[in-house]
Amino acid sequence: MRDADTPPQEPADRRYADNALTSQEHAARIRAAAAEVFERVQEWRHAPGWQETPTNAHRYAVTADAVAALGALPDPETSEALAAVVDAVRPVLAEWRPLRPGPEQQIFAAVERLRQACG
Repeated sequence: MRDADTPPQEPADRRYADNALTSQEHAARIRAAAAEVFERVQEWRHAPGWQETPTNAHRYAVTADAVAALGALPDPETSEALAAVVDAVRPVLAEWRPLRPGPEQQIFAAVERLRQACG
């Protein structure tokens, strides 16, 4: 319990603090995180170690398609519209796993930030 002169403390768990975001703010976080994932995937694709295997081509296509779908969505005004933003990037969240070192680890770290942004 606190007295009237003590300001409220910030919650230690960011999940509770994020509840105060508007749908537009939440979507902006998701868009920024998705852009970072795509940037990391582009860097990997243009790196000398890139191999055009079916798996790599599929992962690239999934990421590019999800980011394009996300870009086509308007800023959400409702929680349902925000759910559509999250649904647009869901394939990216499902595709990238921490299996290999190197550039894929950087992509996975960016995907984890995207997962956190999605809430």
